[in-house]
Amino acid sequence: MSIWFVIIPLLIYLPMSIYATYVSFVRIGKPRDRGGEYLHRTWESTHTFLILSVNYFVWLYSAAVADVVDKVAPVAILFGFVFIVRMALYLQLFYIKTTADPSHILDRLFAWSNVLLLVLVAIIGLQTYSVVRAGHYEANDILAQLLMPGIILIVPLVAVPLYFLYASNSE
Repeated sequence: MSIWFVIIPLLIYLPMSIYATYVSFVRIGKPRDRGGEYLHRTWESTHTFLILSVNYFVWLYSAAVADVVDKVAPVAILFGFVFIVRMALYLQLFYIKTTADPSHILDRLFAWSNVLLLVLVAIIGLQTYSVVRAGHYEANDILAQLLMPGIILIVPLVAVPLYFLYASNSE
């Protein structure tokens, strides 16, 4: 039961991130604002779910964290580096107005950095799963009971604005 606190935010993060990646490819070579508004509005919500999943994992599977870190550290460091590069590209593409012409190189780097991040998240997820499964780690069910009321409140609080965001703007 407790593992769903980790899986559900990931299941929300993945399609949102895949769609944002798609939009980042569609906007290559287009004027700065084409697709940018969509990316601006989804940036925070998408990554919030990834952070929520990681936080739930750390809380619920704290006994496994040291073993997981040993296994995923190189990939997690690469993820952090790519994430920072992606953030720098994001700032350059959407906030630093150097020319009216689109930068095809920066657009492509930004789009491919999204793909690389998804691949790295998948690798980290699979490595984490293998460590937890091999170590027979149990979730801290006391924390799961405390988290349940919060998740019941948070899901509709987040889902309603996200629904309207995605329904109102596809790019």
